[in-house]
Amino acid sequence: MSAEIEATDIGPGQRAPGPSRPSRRRQWLVTAGAVLASVLGGAVAFSALSSSPSSSSSGPHAAHHSLEAASVPISRRRLAEDYGIRLTLVGVTAAGGLVDLRFKITDAEKAKKLFDDPAVMPAVVAETTGAVLQAPHGGHHSRVTPASGASYFILIGNAGGVVQRGVPVSVVINGVRVEHILAET
Repeated sequence: MSAEIEATDIGPGQRAPGPSRPSRRRQWLVTAGAVLASVLGGAVAFSALSSSPSSSSSGPHAAHHSLEAASVPISRRRLAEDYGIRLTLVGVTAAGGLVDLRFKITDAEKAKKLFDDPAVMPAVVAETTGAVLQAPHGGHHSRVTPASGASYFILIGNAGGVVQRGVPVSVVINGVRVEHILAET
């Protein structure tokens, strides 16, 4: 049996039964966790924004032209057919500070033609400015080991906000270039 308590049964300074409030310690821990997450997120965004696009001594256009000269242009469809890689997204995220590159390996054996070296990472080229944004190199988190059916995402610093929604970009992977992809948000 349950007893019903009316508002008149509660004396001064007493609380009505109900869900208990979190303790002050728990509130402090939640607040501290949120502050820590904000600080870490800000540090990551600052790091991405403060890195500069790859460029040679002649400027970013020279880097773009060297990638163009050394790469073969193909379509998204041909990338999927010949190399077993389906580009799923080139997007701008983190308040414009990062480019989110996503792709799926549909055939690992074909994809190994492009990812034959563990150091190979995709680059994004802003077609309007020629700025080259390189994926980070080094460490076990910056390697693509093709596995059929696996989806990958790479976050690349978007220094100066050169890639924005609607900007045409090229994705270059080990000498193969997929052109005219509109960046999304």
